[in-house]
Amino acid sequence: MSADTFDIQAVTQMNGQKERDVVPEVERGEFVLEVKNFSVDYGVGENMVRAVNDVTLHVRRSNVLGIAGESGSGKSTLVYAMTRLLRAPGVISGGDVILNFANPEDEKKFTAVNLVTANEKELRRIRWSHVSIVLQSALSALNPVLRVGREFDEVLKTHRSDLSKEQRRARAVELLSMVGLNEDRLSRYPHELSGGQRQRIMIALALALDPDLVIMDEPTTALDVVTQREIISELHDLRSRFGFAMIFITHDLSLLVELADEIVVMYAGEIVERAGARDLYEAPRHPYTLGLLNSFPPLHGQRHELTGIPGSPPDLSDLPTGCNFYPRCPFAMTRCEHEAPGLRAFENSDRTVACWLHAPDSSVPVPVELSRRATGARDAVALLEGRP
Repeated sequence: MSADTFDIQAVTQMNGQKERDVVPEVERGEFVLEVKNFSVDYGVGENMVRAVNDVTLHVRRSNVLGIAGESGSGKSTLVYAMTRLLRAPGVISGGDVILNFANPEDEKKFTAVNLVTANEKELRRIRWSHVSIVLQSALSALNPVLRVGREFDEVLKTHRSDLSKEQRRARAVELLSMVGLNEDRLSRYPHELSGGQRQRIMIALALALDPDLVIMDEPTTALDVVTQREIISELHDLRSRFGFAMIFITHDLSLLVELADEIVVMYAGEIVERAGARDLYEAPRHPYTLGLLNSFPPLHGQRHELTGIPGSPPDLSDLPTGCNFYPRCPFAMTRCEHEAPGLRAFENSDRTVACWLHAPDSSVPVPVELSRRATGARDAVALLEGRP
C-alpha cells in the first residue's frame, strides 16, 4: 500500500508552519521510503539556487538503492535534506518524504511519518532507531575527544534507556564483532585507528538500534581499493543477515554493481536514469550514465581507453535552457538545446530515462552504445572484473 492512501493533513501548528501527524498504523507497505516531488534550494529570493529539483524515488524493503553522479549532482544534498540534517542556507522547497517503519509489537503493521513536516521530537525518535546515516568522513563524524566505547554508550543510553551499563558494553562488543573489529578498539580514540577501522565503527554505530533504513554517504571514498572491497563485502553480508534497506551514495558506478538492487543516476539535481543495477551496467540508456561507466576501468581483463565525460558539471545558478547535459553530450541534437526531456518510462518497464533519443517521436537513430540489450547472463562480479 502506498503512502498516497494515507490521510496526513495537518492537525497541529508549530513554528508558524503546518505540521502533519504520524500516519495511523495500516498494512505494511512495499516501500520503506517514498520521496515525492522533492526539491531543495540553497538561499532564498533572487540568489536562490535549486540543488535538487522535483525528485521522486522509492526504496523497497531490504533492498539497496544506489545513487550515483559526479560531485555537485545533488546526491548528498538530497539525503541530508530527506533526513532533515541539511544546514542553512539549505531549504526544503517542496515535496514529501514518507518513512514507513515497522511496529515492534506487530510486524504486519507499520507507521508512516512524513519527515518533511515531522517535529523535532518525532525526528529524535526516528533517527538511529528507524533511519541512520554513515557519513563520508568518519574522522570528522566521530568525536575526537571521546573513546570509541563512549560513542556506543551514548547512543545506547539515549535510545535504549532500559539497558544497563554492562548490557550496553556487551552490545557494543557485539556490534564491533559484526564489522570484524576486536573489543580492544572500544578503548581507542578515533585518531588511533586506520581509515577502514573508523568507517567500520561508523557502520556499527549505524546498526546499533536495528534501523529499517541505513544511508551510506560515500563511505568508501577515502579508502584504498582493497579496503573498499572489504567494506562492500561486509555491507552485503550485514544486509543479508539483518534485512535492512540501504541507500548507497557514490560517484563510482562500479561499486554499486555488486551491492545495489537498483541505481538512480543524478545530474544537476535531477534524476536522469533509474534502472536495475545489472541492466544499467550492461545497457545504459542515458549518455551521462554511459560517460560515468566509461570513466572507471575494470579491475581485470583487457585494457581499453577511458573516455570519461568532457567539460564540467553545470553552474546550478545558470543552467542550460534545454537538457542540462546538452553542452557535454556527444549525441546532442538541436531539440536538446531548447527542450528539457522529462523522466519517462522506457519500453513499458519500470526503467526510466530522461533523454530525447528515447522519445517515442524521435526520428534520430539511437546510438549503438545506448541501445545494447542486457544479457542477464553474467553476474555483477564478472561484469566488474571484465570477465565473460
